[in-house]
Amino acid sequence: MILSNADIQAAMRDGRLLIDPAPPLSHYSTSSVDLRIGHQFWRWKRQSSGVSLTINCSLASVPDLVRYSEEVTPDDDGLVTVPREGFPLGRTLERIELPPEGLLAARVEGRGSPARLGLGVHITAPTIHSGFAGPIVLDFKNHGPHTFQLEAGKTCVCQLIIETISSAPTVELDTVFQKQNGAFGGERPVGDRSRRRS
Repeated sequence: MILSNADIQAAMRDGRLLIDPAPPLSHYSTSSVDLRIGHQFWRWKRQSSGVSLTINCSLASVPDLVRYSEEVTPDDDGLVTVPREGFPLGRTLERIELPPEGLLAARVEGRGSPARLGLGVHITAPTIHSGFAGPIVLDFKNHGPHTFQLEAGKTCVCQLIIETISSAPTVELDTVFQKQNGAFGGERPVGDRSRRRS
């Protein structure tokens, strides 16, 4: 079941869902809430002419690929440019938490207006699992003929759709993206032997 705007707000009041900072009322639709882009952005480094990087997707560990990326700093007006065919990464301003006992999970989807202009936002892996805590890292792809600008801390770039799950998970969420502070996740704390939810 998808939560309505009233249900999302109730879940936040009850502690079953955390969105911090809390979105203003203008960011709610009937069955979703818009999230803003934060202040951190990254892009993949350009390879030397004639050199290409081959990544085996069966073996790739995203944290191990951080050396092929570089941080992008917003300009003096707080804007980051997404050129044609550009593919930057950015994290949401809001931190999300879905405590397992709250029986909620979520999906993050792009928004209609940017999509019609040719800006794809988080076009794959939309599931935010029960138990997740942290900001959401988004991928952007400019499919259109124009150059786009994202205003750090202000531009609403995606919408969060909250859903109920049928029962409490029986394992802890185990992913390098849990409590991430950057685009490439991180290592689990020493002694963390939790397992990925099935």
